[in-house]
Amino acid sequence: MVLRKWCHLHPSMEFRCFVSNHDLVAISQRDHTNHFPHLSKNYLSIRCTILDFFDDTIQDVFSLPNYVVDVYVDKNDRVWILDFNVWGSQTDSLLFDWTELVSLQQQQQQQQLSQKKEEEEEEEESIETMNTNPEMRIVQTELEVHYNPLASYRAPIDTVNLATDSNGSNSFQEFMKMCERPSQL
Repeated sequence: MVLRKWCHLHPSMEFRCFVSNHDLVAISQRDHTNHFPHLSKNYLSIRCTILDFFDDTIQDVFSLPNYVVDVYVDKNDRVWILDFNVWGSQTDSLLFDWTELVSLQQQQQQQQLSQKKEEEEEEEESIETMNTNPEMRIVQTELEVHYNPLASYRAPIDTVNLATDSNGSNSFQEFMKMCERPSQL
């Protein structure tokens, strides 16, 4: 059993980070069932905040090479770890799919190899380019909202209450008999 201090977290500031070979390769908005307009304006600074936190706090400390970590960014730009998950299809990939993540993993490894070669050659001119790693995805518009995959398992509370009657009576069966009776209108 794990006990956690309860905190009210704004769902828009929860993110899932995909780590491969000790490198952060992708970040996804956790609540992909909603569009949060403020994320479109701030996602680059949020990405930098998460990346800095990862570099300073997680990367050289967590021993597994491949994993998924859920984080929360608070209003003061502090990052909090919410959970660690396994790298693989048993963990929801949210705004990515696992084939994309594996492809990003391979691209990251190729980039590391080419960077290593460049460092060994030590070119005199250094050209700075904007680092696009890790890739970060958020729901940019209402049209991009994903459906909740658990929505198809939901039932009205009355139905749930009928099925879980604690009195031991057959409430559900009685309800069904009542529904079969002709209407008395």
